[in-house]
Amino acid sequence: METTPVSSTSGADFETLVAELNHRVWEVRRDACEELGTRGDARAVTHLARLLRDGVGAVRFAAAEALGKLGDRSVVPQLIKILEDPHFGAYGPVIEALANLKAPEAIPYFIRILRDSDPRLRSLSANALMVITRQVIPYKAKGSEEEREASVQQWELWWKKNESRILKPAP
Repeated sequence: METTPVSSTSGADFETLVAELNHRVWEVRRDACEELGTRGDARAVTHLARLLRDGVGAVRFAAAEALGKLGDRSVVPQLIKILEDPHFGAYGPVIEALANLKAPEAIPYFIRILRDSDPRLRSLSANALMVITRQVIPYKAKGSEEEREASVQQWELWWKKNESRILKPAP
């Protein structure tokens, strides 16, 4: 009976963790992503960004979470592109990463997700909107469709009014 090797990443050096991102066993790749995310080493960003396209959802999700923790906004376009991909899987880690990165570019996506069928994603998006915008527009992820729609319309009006100010290029 073959056993699945699982790395003990907590004591590994950076180069070992990066090598483990290419391991054939997905749990090793996932664990390496998680460990790199906790270390705060910016050198990991490009390696983790590559794993956003891994064939295993758990690895993709761990890479997204780790990128959110590292705070490098250069990955924002890649994370937003994932929100447009219907085959990515669970978007929760991506929403949380974009919220951690305080990415105003993601606001229209979060507003769109407020209409999603999944109440967990709706809740994560509502929280991300409040974190990024510091606006409080009441939203009940498990509220009635009418309540939710009224809040979504308020967010849409707010965004239409503030988009150019929020997304204006830095001087």
